[in-house]
Amino acid sequence: MFIYNSILFIAKLILYIFNGKPEVYGLENLPEDRNVILASTHRSNWDPFIIANIIKPRLLAFMAKESLFDIPVFGKAMIEAGMIPVNREKPGRQAIKSAISVLEEGERDFGIFPSGTRHSTEIKGGTAFIQRMSKKDIIPIAIQPPIGWKAFFGRKKTKIYFGEPIPFEPDVKYNKAKLAEVDQKIVEAFVSLDAKLDPEYVYDPAIHGKIKQ
Repeated sequence: MFIYNSILFIAKLILYIFNGKPEVYGLENLPEDRNVILASTHRSNWDPFIIANIIKPRLLAFMAKESLFDIPVFGKAMIEAGMIPVNREKPGRQAIKSAISVLEEGERDFGIFPSGTRHSTEIKGGTAFIQRMSKKDIIPIAIQPPIGWKAFFGRKKTKIYFGEPIPFEPDVKYNKAKLAEVDQKIVEAFVSLDAKLDPEYVYDPAIHGKIKQ
């Protein structure tokens, strides 16, 4: 827990110095009596740290690309902080099992970027499948962070909106059609929450996803 809190403190300090406090909406949508799946848009490398700091003292486990875990010291710190390595191109069963285990243990929320990467806005099917297996609600999150060093050092504030839950429905069969329906609800929630934060906001992965963070 020391490593987890230390990483978040350092990230929060850096972000506060250069960007100030984030504008946060919808935190009341987080249930107090159970853990959930936090499904967020992905637009900067800071996204998981921003979300984890905002929901404290709740704990968060996030999927992260496996190459980060090969970095000396940092990789070990990520594991101890509860991060889950995943191959973005071919997510393996172990990553899914780890996510489900986190949710079943009940001590942490589980965070996932349904697009898998900053270079796409297309929703992959993993989030709905994890909901089926874990029987947990999904909280959609739209995050509009500073993108690129110019915006970062220009004190552009992060805006973030926690949407209403996409509930797990115990009496419904989560077949292929239902999983697709859940994915579509996530897409619609992202669009709606982005518009609530800024009606003119546009994220183009072909451009913004390539800007150095």
